[in-house]
Amino acid sequence: MPYAPIEHEASPRTVASHSQSALLGTAAVLIWNDVAPEGRDAFYAWHDKEHIPERLALPGFLRGRRFVKSGHSPEWLTMYEARDLSPLVSPEYLARLNAPTPATSATLKYFRNTSRAVCRAVHSTGGSTGGHVLALRLSIDAVHGDALCRYLTNDAFPRTMRRAGVLACHLFASDTPASYVNTAESSTRTFDVPAWVLLCEASTAGAAAAAKRDIEGAEFARLGVEVRNDWAVYALEISRLARDGCSAGIGDEREGKPK
Repeated sequence: MPYAPIEHEASPRTVASHSQSALLGTAAVLIWNDVAPEGRDAFYAWHDKEHIPERLALPGFLRGRRFVKSGHSPEWLTMYEARDLSPLVSPEYLARLNAPTPATSATLKYFRNTSRAVCRAVHSTGGSTGGHVLALRLSIDAVHGDALCRYLTNDAFPRTMRRAGVLACHLFASDTPASYVNTAESSTRTFDVPAWVLLCEASTAGAAAAAKRDIEGAEFARLGVEVRNDWAVYALEISRLARDGCSAGIGDEREGKPK
């Protein structure tokens, strides 16, 4: 099966994963954004106390994490891990997106420079989460998508994982229909959808930055991979587990282990 951006009907068993993946589930919503200066206090109050708990109360949402790189644009990266793609297109989630709370509506008006992608995990390796994450948004011609995945899976990720401080590497492919669903929330702001997302989790910022050099190399140039120039190493600000959703990584999902 090709690794081009994937329709949401596709089976999560196409995920090639380490049996002890640090990810929870086989899908994620990834959001990058800035916030206008006058909205920063409102953003923290809303995102910490209302938005993340609200999302994790939805069926199939397993963990929410937010990362920051102060002074960078986009400043924040938020990641919601889900059991598979189905919760991310479910009636419950879409109902929430179409009925934003007053605080959500008030805060979203401060969002700037937003990217949002509903993604499937294509490959994940490493069993620990990190306090720092290298985030790369990638584009590549569809004809080279399989070659990119083989390079990352068989060469770049194993080599990067040998570096001290690197804890996990993940490759995500966006699901175009799911990412572009028109809702009341999405209509409040413009956003783009990256086709591919590469994340490397690390215990130090230096190890996360070094992972970029390990991964790119001549092979990215040969395949014509374009890395957005607003890549960054982000630091963890908040992590929250769903009350009933903290038991399964993507290796457990793949192998059919009980959750």
